[in-house]
Amino acid sequence: MIRRLEVALALDTHRSFQRAARAVGMSQPALTRALQTLEKEFGSRLFERGKTECQPTTYGSVVLARARRILSEVAETRREIELLRGLEKGEFSIGIGSAGPQQWVGGAIGELCADNPKLRVRVVELPGHQHAGVLMAGQIDVAIGEPPDLTAYPDIVVSRLPRRPIVFFCRNDHPLTKRATVEIRDIAAFPLAGPRVRHRANLPTNSAMGSLSADGQYFEPAILCANWMAICEIVSRSDAVSARARPLLHTPGTPADFAILPVAAPWFVTDMAITWRRDRVPHPALKAFRDAVRRSEARIMSEKKAMQAAA
Repeated sequence: MIRRLEVALALDTHRSFQRAARAVGMSQPALTRALQTLEKEFGSRLFERGKTECQPTTYGSVVLARARRILSEVAETRREIELLRGLEKGEFSIGIGSAGPQQWVGGAIGELCADNPKLRVRVVELPGHQHAGVLMAGQIDVAIGEPPDLTAYPDIVVSRLPRRPIVFFCRNDHPLTKRATVEIRDIAAFPLAGPRVRHRANLPTNSAMGSLSADGQYFEPAILCANWMAICEIVSRSDAVSARARPLLHTPGTPADFAILPVAAPWFVTDMAITWRRDRVPHPALKAFRDAVRRSEARIMSEKKAMQAAA
């Protein structure tokens, strides 16, 4: 039955017997037989077969809705059984949002893997606004980044990391570096490069910097990019400005010709957190990883502050 439900879901996704058969690793005749068996079990036609594509019938839509829930429960059961076998089995999935954690979360993953060499780890680059949905879907075990509004997700635990001051920076020969004083309204004349962030009232929306998202929760930079190395290249080769926790600007690989803009913005701080589900059997690696994240973040920030002081 489970395999036949997988066939139905593949048909709903691809709307083609040929493409669905490839997706589930079956021959097309075998897939057709599996669907016919499923239809016989339910006593109803589940898909209308057209010349170019197939469409679920009313009965099929009911079966598909149940199939998604059933297969989700099956996947969760398999996961729990793997977890009972310990850290040497199963997979630990981590969602990493924004460019900030990319500079220090690797240290935590390295520490975890050194202590558990047989552990399989999967890292997913995931924008912060998607964390809640992906966590609740059971696609990742833990997320790190700027969390979205979690009012509608009471089963998600939020463990916040220390807030760090953020500074604006640009290339050394940027027009803003010629000013004696710089204010937010001056920066607003240039595009901002970076990931979307939770909206701060002081960020000028509908300016060259960027705009407010449709739901009003996020500020979307004019140059939307979450990859740190790409942001460095963009800022180095254009008039774009970006923002970063100040210590992280001393990370190896960051161009030395960046200038920090003298803008007083005490309201602009990082808001990073580790999030996971309280209603799900935790992965055995979860606590060790959370502890390692805090150590790695604190170590990197401390090291970069020392470099900044010595510069």
